[in-house]
Amino acid sequence: MDSDLKDLDLYGILEIQQSATEKEIKTAYRKKALQCHPDKNPDNPKAAQLFLQLSKILTILTDTAARLAYDKLVNAKIAAKLREKEYDSKRKKLIDDLAKRENEALANQKNTVERNFEKELERLRKESSSLLAKERARVNELLRQQETEKEKIGSFKLKVKWKENGVYNKDNLTSLFSKYGDVITVVVLENKKCVALVEYKSKTSAINAKNLEVGYPNCPLIVSFLGDYGQDTKKSTTNHTSAPNPSTIFSTYQNPNDNHVENTSSAQAFSDYEAMILERFRKANKPQQENSNSGKINTQEPWVV
Repeated sequence: MDSDLKDLDLYGILEIQQSATEKEIKTAYRKKALQCHPDKNPDNPKAAQLFLQLSKILTILTDTAARLAYDKLVNAKIAAKLREKEYDSKRKKLIDDLAKRENEALANQKNTVERNFEKELERLRKESSSLLAKERARVNELLRQQETEKEKIGSFKLKVKWKENGVYNKDNLTSLFSKYGDVITVVVLENKKCVALVEYKSKTSAINAKNLEVGYPNCPLIVSFLGDYGQDTKKSTTNHTSAPNPSTIFSTYQNPNDNHVENTSSAQAFSDYEAMILERFRKANKPQQENSNSGKINTQEPWVV
């Protein structure tokens, strides 16, 4: 245990009163631990340090002897501050002289209190704390529950692009992407050629569709995540064979005179369509007129990976 914890307001960090019960302390710890858990704050380099500090605070405040030693230290500081507030300016000089002598006289007593607290910290460091392990497991379980709830009510979108106009519409895109799970809706952007959005209920379905769906051989699809939910799959797929690139597999089907290379659009370039996209998803379940280009739909069977 770090001895510098004696300079911290352990109750203030947990946002509880000094008189809080052990149950209130554990509840406050779980709340704070969920907020600063490293898994929920990947961009905060101090998240792991704060999470470890919370674990130490929990260990101290749930151990009777360690908490008593810390409370004595806190009460001594509070008493000193109250005494200082009682002194007026006319007695300041006299107070300073007395304080100096008092500090010298109380030095040994203060050192004894601090040594006692540090002794308790050392004892806790050496002892295995099953309580801490249980609370960490509880926090991890709460995180898993949150992820499960998010999965149940989630909305996971994919951005789909292709090169040749008139090949894909809402119906055949729905047919292609339904292989991977329940599709909430499909929106083909009218004012942006050859671009559509596909929304899934399940994150797993969206990830599988992104990795596996390539569309028709004569007009491959380029599928990408719309949002950050797919970021956690990048590390896990680094050491595995990635899904085939449609533009590579079906290069023989492309027009040899077409030298156009389509760059992946950035989030900034797509932000202009955000409001329109959300509105379309809300209205997607209403009947729509048949696409005027449906007569041009390629009726070839989709290539399945």
